[in-house]
Amino acid sequence: MLYYDFISYGDWTFIIKVSKNGLKSIDIYNHQDLSNLTLNKEITAPYIQILENYFKGIPIPKDIKLDLEGSSFEKLVWQQLIEIPYGKTASYKDIAVKISNPRAYQAVGNAVGSNPLLIVIPCHRVIKSDGRLGGFSSDIQLKIDLLHKEGGKYL
Repeated sequence: MLYYDFISYGDWTFIIKVSKNGLKSIDIYNHQDLSNLTLNKEITAPYIQILENYFKGIPIPKDIKLDLEGSSFEKLVWQQLIEIPYGKTASYKDIAVKISNPRAYQAVGNAVGSNPLLIVIPCHRVIKSDGRLGGFSSDIQLKIDLLHKEGGKYL
């Protein structure tokens, strides 16, 4: 069973989904069908608090309980994203090197794009090796805003 709640920041409303095992996903809410989910503010409250703190400038704790589904490669990439310090950026190539597969930067890009946990797994901190923003699986303005919020330099 999945539980959900909403949190707003700026122009965006996010839906968070939580299982009994941890945080499952964070997405921009686009009026998805919620009929197979259960609204439960008690179960989602700790995760909402973590996000509210982040929006106030407090980094996401590294010990947050996650319930991730993905390939072993995706999980390896996502773990590297978690290691990017608050306010810093890394390139797709940097991530590929860190996972000991320096030519896999396109595959890294695909894994970054399939990240189910916006903000918590900080895919917004990944940029192109030439310093340009690169893509973002969500609203590019959100990526810019999050980078500015963290004081990160990307251009």
